Amino acid sequence: MSEYKEETTENEFSEMSDSQVRRRGPQGKKVVEKKQLSPKKRVLPNLIRNVPIVPKSSNFVLRTIYTILMILGFILVLWLGHFYVAILILLINFGIFKEILTLKRDYERENNIPYFFLINWYFFGTAVFFFYGKLFSSKLQTIVNNSTYLSLIFRYHNFISFALWVSGFLMFTLLLKKGYYRYQFRIFGWTHISLLLIVAQSSVMMMNTFEGLVWFILPCSLVIVNDTFAYIFGVSFGKHKLIELSPKKTWEGFLGGCFSTLVASLILTYYLQQYQYLICPQIDIAISPFDTLSCIPPKVFETNTYTLPFSILGFNTLRMSSFQLHSLVLSLFASLVAPFGGFFASGFKRAIKIKDFGDVIPGHGGITDRMDCQILTGMFTYLYLHQIILSQITVATIYATVKQLSLEDQHVLFESLKRDLGY
Repeated sequence: MSEYKEETTENEFSEMSDSQVRRRGPQGKKVVEKKQLSPKKRVLPNLIRNVPIVPKSSNFVLRTIYTILMILGFILVLWLGHFYVAILILLINFGIFKEILTLKRDYERENNIPYFFLINWYFFGTAVFFFYGKLFSSKLQTIVNNSTYLSLIFRYHNFISFALWVSGFLMFTLLLKKGYYRYQFRIFGWTHISLLLIVAQSSVMMMNTFEGLVWFILPCSLVIVNDTFAYIFGVSFGKHKLIELSPKKTWEGFLGGCFSTLVASLILTYYLQQYQYLICPQIDIAISPFDTLSCIPPKVFETNTYTLPFSILGFNTLRMSSFQLHSLVLSLFASLVAPFGGFFASGFKRAIKIKDFGDVIPGHGGITDRMDCQILTGMFTYLYLHQIILSQITVATIYATVKQLSLEDQHVLFESLKRDLGY
């Protein structure tokens, strides 16, 4: 309670006028003397906080069990289909936002500000509607054309999104309460930064999914492979410290993880590109689980023969697809850049003096602890996929654009194509 009173006084002081501050004069800082405990009476920090000490061996077993369960659950969701992967990404967004928001919440204060906590989730819903609506507007075109209400919603999607945000802005302003201004504005900024870093970036992972499940599976797998082998190489050969934020991270582990990820990318892509269910884009949203998918494989997955500038182990040519070559770029990002997402998260946790963002996954911490590198890699994959790999106009992209036209405009386009092609 003393900490709360002291912070409340600081807030009241910040909301005084200049004349009131001058009359009050400078305030001296309280000096609190800490009693030194004798070596016999010193207590471990975990016991002071009444937190049980878990042996490292038990934590390793628990971590391994839940890792296997998460991998099996991940495979099951992939088998269910694209729509269920999108639901999984949305649930992960929900969990990360909840963990990040909880770090700055003051429940005692929010009890005195009615509906304040609900406004944060209102902004979350608005962000989901804006970012995910752009994706589903093209994937649900068949359903939209048969519904007047949905057609209006998607036609004025951007305007409705802005109107929803403005409504939340008005509600926030009306709920501003004297004595809590600093806290309310701090949470307002915290919420919007979290939405920008979480919902905006992870929404592109969903877009990657509908271009082909392989564009979701590969980046996630590369991050996991790099994390695993960096740990193995670091434990086995690590001697030189990599970064001050994480003393256990070594150059040996960093470089060993990079090399392993490059090799793993070639092996993974060789097998993944053989399944049409994984490489075919999902043009429409299929809600039925375990649905099959077939298409003419995109050219990026076709195997080509490349002549080597010099002989390697007696081989002068190399047969591989463009997809495998692009996977090397993704693996370099996953091993050289993505780990810094984890370092950033580590520095953030040290700044606010916490070990994990949450405890929803036993042995692993929170959802944010598992997704700090994945979100960054997913964003890079989206940009690389749409700016470099899919930069050319394809039948799939044209078809998706045509579906956004009204039935009348589609008929006009059809008649124009018939006339131009001589039918």
